[in-house]
Amino acid sequence: MFWIAFILLVLVVFLVNRPRIESVLESTQLVEVLQRRVSGDEEPSTDSDPVVPVERDEPLPPPAMDPEPGVPDSQPEVDTDILPEPEEELPPSSEPDPAPTVEPAPEPDPPVETPPARTRRGIVYYIRVTDDGRIFPEGVERAVQYENAPLSRSIEVLLEGPTAGELSRGLLNLIPDGSRLLSASVRNGVAYLSFNEEFRFNPMGAEGLRAQLAQIVYSATEFASIDRVQFLIEGQNVEWLGGDGVNVGTPLGRDSFSS
Repeated sequence: MFWIAFILLVLVVFLVNRPRIESVLESTQLVEVLQRRVSGDEEPSTDSDPVVPVERDEPLPPPAMDPEPGVPDSQPEVDTDILPEPEEELPPSSEPDPAPTVEPAPEPDPPVETPPARTRRGIVYYIRVTDDGRIFPEGVERAVQYENAPLSRSIEVLLEGPTAGELSRGLLNLIPDGSRLLSASVRNGVAYLSFNEEFRFNPMGAEGLRAQLAQIVYSATEFASIDRVQFLIEGQNVEWLGGDGVNVGTPLGRDSFSS
């Protein structure tokens, strides 16, 4: 009676859970496996437990990994819809490039023509001192080269002094060292000669002043157009030269030194 009651209990439980049991049997395919084993179509499996497939959800994406230091991130995706369209290349022009314009070089200024140098045989005067102490001017010939002012050039040659041969013959230049001619002009037979300040003072006193003035007057009046000389200092008319006083307020000629 016990076994009959137990079998009935199992049968009731089976009937109550039949749908679930059938579902499990279908999902595990246990009935098909038993049928193949009974019919001998398939060799028994060496595994003791049947393989039960496990239903899984969709595979999860791999976990994001932080980039290693120094390794740049992957290139960002570029939306090709917003990329600029490539510019259409124009076909090369068949026309040649125009030649560059070259401006003509400016014409050089014409050279300034200078008058040819001319040479004049003239006489300049230095001082001779006699044994008895008399002082008088003595002329020597010079070849004076000039362009357009022979008088100025002749006075400049005079200021350069006598040559070594003339010095050996006793000729002296009593015009003070450093004297320079600043300007020269001729009007109505009078030569206006302007000298610098060094011309005003002679270390030999009044006699030296008179001698230097005589050198200038005699040399200038060698020109046929000049009779007298008006002495100027720095372009200004002065009355006296030197501390002892020699009057130069008026033009001087050769007759001013005859006495």
